[in-house]
Amino acid sequence: MEFAQPGVQGPLEVPPSMAQCEAVASSTRAAQAVDPAVLAEQARAVMQLPQPDIGVIPAPDKMRFVNLAQWMWISEEDWEPVSATASVSTGSVTVVATPERVVWDTGDGHEVVCTGPGTVFSVAAHRAGLSDCEHAYTALPPGGAGMTFDLTANWEWGVSWSTSNGRGGELDPLTTMYTVAVPVSELHSVVTDVR
Repeated sequence: MEFAQPGVQGPLEVPPSMAQCEAVASSTRAAQAVDPAVLAEQARAVMQLPQPDIGVIPAPDKMRFVNLAQWMWISEEDWEPVSATASVSTGSVTVVATPERVVWDTGDGHEVVCTGPGTVFSVAAHRAGLSDCEHAYTALPPGGAGMTFDLTANWEWGVSWSTSNGRGGELDPLTTMYTVAVPVSELHSVVTDVR
């Protein structure tokens, strides 16, 4: 009835010829009607997961070269489950998102799948060949040397739920992502002397 009459702002009184009804449900019956799986879906929908804090060597603003591998990783400190709990009078529902893998879209038509956060670059790790997440570009970006590819980290999370009375199950996975443009060039060798 709020805007039933032009130029009159509501709320308006209910005309005598109309009935006004209000439904009151007991809190016990309302709580019993809550499906924990639905509550879990709602908790999943509002979970705040961290974006991948990515690291690459060479650094994003530094040139990398064709056929030379770049290292890729995300912050190991963030590689932890994230949980959210919702409570009702009949119990509680806990939703847990667990990091599973990072799918790196390297921008040149390739993907690199890493089942962990990756190894942070260090000279010692490089000499020991400890990188478990790397990619070498084999061609220049469109536009030629010095142009960029979009490097995207797609961080995939498995999601499950459980209740205080022992019920539970799996939910659709979640993904967070971060993209950075990385420049790619190439090195040319010149033969100056033949012996």
